[in-house]
Amino acid sequence: MRLMRYNPTAEYVPGKRLVVADALSRQPQPEPEISELTGDIEALEEAIQEAWPISSTKLDIVKQQTMRDSELQLVKRFVTEGWLKYSAGVPPEVKKYYSVRNHLTTSNELVLYDSRMVIPQCLRGEMLQRIHEGHQGIVKCRTRAKCSMWWPGISKRIQEMVTSCRECQVSQPSRRRETLLTTPLPSHPWEKVAADICELNQENYLVTVDYFSRYIDIAHLKDMSSETTIAKLMNIFARWGCPNELVTDNGPRFMGRAFSQFAKKYDFKHTITSPRYPQVNGEAERAIRTAKTILRQSDPFLALMAYRSTPLQATGVSPAQLMFGRQIPTTVPTLETSLLGQIRSRLSRRITEPN
Repeated sequence: MRLMRYNPTAEYVPGKRLVVADALSRQPQPEPEISELTGDIEALEEAIQEAWPISSTKLDIVKQQTMRDSELQLVKRFVTEGWLKYSAGVPPEVKKYYSVRNHLTTSNELVLYDSRMVIPQCLRGEMLQRIHEGHQGIVKCRTRAKCSMWWPGISKRIQEMVTSCRECQVSQPSRRRETLLTTPLPSHPWEKVAADICELNQENYLVTVDYFSRYIDIAHLKDMSSETTIAKLMNIFARWGCPNELVTDNGPRFMGRAFSQFAKKYDFKHTITSPRYPQVNGEAERAIRTAKTILRQSDPFLALMAYRSTPLQATGVSPAQLMFGRQIPTTVPTLETSLLGQIRSRLSRRITEPN
């Protein structure tokens, strides 16, 4: 419990360098007092809860429903008093928790599965809908759920919801697609950015994606002129800054004197790929496919927020975390205990250190 407040690094030591402990080092030490352990546990719980990007209102609702849920109250009693040695004597309604009993803890009226909240039964349907916002598919929805919540059978419920969703089946990509070429990973966010135009329902959109974080931005184009495209890119650069390199195809809106002057004024390198071979810029083509899925939703802004906050399979963290160094609050209650805590500790050391 004490080490959980730190970030230790494991170092391999060969066996020939390991010295056998002598008798004095094996002498038993006096056991710590209960008050000392309680203080460490309370400090750890406070540090974890302070790092949760969840509003107090949402947290209070989960706490209230947990207190009213007879099943979770019975689980809390077993967690506090200890589980039976064999599952035969466990009540039927909590047998599904017996196999994961070593992962269950309690904290401030909540039942936790590792660092994830166990959602009461009356809130599980609502939480499934929130996880499914954006219609990102089975794997993405499961990854999003793993960030914050758990209950027995949640993985199966997510699979059933996605497979029965007509909108998810319609937007599912075809299995026949051209191979997209990967590009080297930049050293930091917004160093290299790709931009392309996508058309959906007779409307045109400018899609930009960061190569490092896979953070996507979408802007509606009222027309296909270079002036409109440049104005939208200026707006995006005003929010995230000027990239070192912008990759586009050889389309007319990205060519000409106006765009060359724009690149010179905003001091970025303009790299052009062939429009006849879109697989050359695989990052932009993948972002276009994701953007079309987002724009087909009834609420594209909520779907875009869901994409930005869902961890990527390759990295295990979301585009927002890679972009900003923190998880963005969404409609899904999220427990964030790593990146935000590290940033807070660094800021605290910077403030306390003398100049």
